[in-house]
Amino acid sequence: MSGQPQKLNFHLLFLLPLISSILLLLSFPPFNQGYLAWFSLLPLFFYCRAVEGKKAALGGLLTGLFFFLYLYSYIGLSVNFLFPPFLGIIVVVVASLYSSLFFAAFALSFSFFLQRGRLSLLMLGAPSLWVLLEYLRSAGLLGHSGGFLGFSQAGYSFLLPLVSFYGYWGLPFCMLLFQVTLFLLLTQKRDKKSCTKGHVFLWPFVLLGIFLISGLTLPSLFPVQEKDEALHIALLQGNIPQEHVLDPKMASANFQKYVHLTEEAAKHYGPLNLIVWPETVFSLNVARYHQGAAAELASLAQKAEAPLMIGAMVEDKNSGDVYNSILLLQPGQSPADAQRYDKRRLVPFAEYFPFHTLLNRMLKSDVSLGTYTPGGEASPFQLEKHTVGGIICFESYFPRPALQLARRGAEHLFILTNDAWFLESHGVQQHADAVPFRAAELGMGVTQVANTGYTRSYNYKGELAFSLPPFKEGIALLETTLAHRQTFYRLFGDYFVLLCGFLCAFCFFLSVRQRKYGR
Repeated sequence: MSGQPQKLNFHLLFLLPLISSILLLLSFPPFNQGYLAWFSLLPLFFYCRAVEGKKAALGGLLTGLFFFLYLYSYIGLSVNFLFPPFLGIIVVVVASLYSSLFFAAFALSFSFFLQRGRLSLLMLGAPSLWVLLEYLRSAGLLGHSGGFLGFSQAGYSFLLPLVSFYGYWGLPFCMLLFQVTLFLLLTQKRDKKSCTKGHVFLWPFVLLGIFLISGLTLPSLFPVQEKDEALHIALLQGNIPQEHVLDPKMASANFQKYVHLTEEAAKHYGPLNLIVWPETVFSLNVARYHQGAAAELASLAQKAEAPLMIGAMVEDKNSGDVYNSILLLQPGQSPADAQRYDKRRLVPFAEYFPFHTLLNRMLKSDVSLGTYTPGGEASPFQLEKHTVGGIICFESYFPRPALQLARRGAEHLFILTNDAWFLESHGVQQHADAVPFRAAELGMGVTQVANTGYTRSYNYKGELAFSLPPFKEGIALLETTLAHRQTFYRLFGDYFVLLCGFLCAFCFFLSVRQRKYGR
């Protein structure tokens, strides 16, 4: 009987990873209680304090798995448009397991730092490791940033100066440092053998204060630049269901809907400096089944007396390569002569796969998967005397595509997307919540134009300027002076990730040295 309470307590310990999962879920859409994310990992910390080694890793894996199974559930909706539901379930489970491995690695390392018993290892090592693991999770073929801890703060624009200074990565570092500080405070009262003694415990508070004050104040040192006259830009949200987007017979009707919206925008809001369509409206099916569509686009821009920025599928006649692209047509200009940007960061397995022929043969799909070609060098668009940039859908999850355009002179960024794949799920808001981070990082306005979901615009601080009602047809007028300012992130890129990598290596070196010499 003596062993039974210990066994019971061990099983109860597994409630702590579950509590962390619940707090994380409540921090993200559709619940949007972002403040809970500042406490979400504390239960996992206490679990790691009570166990060691593989058990700590298992707790981290469970935290991530419960969290991602719900957060990634919207991915199954997009798969179900093409394949049976069971395949969507498999994709969600595999994606969740992959992302959960990074939580397991963090929990294992956190337990390892605790065993070493040194304040610096937790104070610097844990936040740095979290940032490094998020960065690694976003890299490679399977890279994705869904569920990044900092994205839970999308609604708190007063925190976004941190992003201007440190890049996105500074925000999760701050959140982890805050939680580690609370953890040390709580364990100090109960554990006489704690690594925090006397005045030494003040160091986490000092570091957190310096970090916050620097990040929140220094970005304002850069002056804001803007144009003397505002540009008038129409944003079109057609709200076309995904089953209609995928149906070749509907291609002409879908295209005509955006033609009609363009005419309405020019009629009610003209004169306009630009009219923006969402992703891939001018598809290969439009070119094949709607005779004269290219000529109609040229005359449409002429009639509207405004350039058109449109999402398009472009096929290279010589190589047969297909690109997911953005075209900027001047009035009277044909799509073949338009300025063009080709999507560079493609969705794995859907838009890009190294062995796409084998994939389509195995899945026996009517829709070719993985056949897009990634674009080359990113170039902004010249719009009269102005310079603007454009990226496409999945690319907004990552800082680098937008950063490259900003460094090449873009003064405003447009994100063209079609989120009809996700119906009305929480995945639509998850995608939109990445937009203010791109704006704050680059110090310039960023506007997302969606077929469904959220057509919305943010200013150079990452503050919401306006948003169209989601899942409804509509036209929005963006009036902007292209206000922008320089940022530390635009100047130095992912320097903070490199710093975190150095701090991680330093902390692990101290840990190994401590074990070797028995210190």
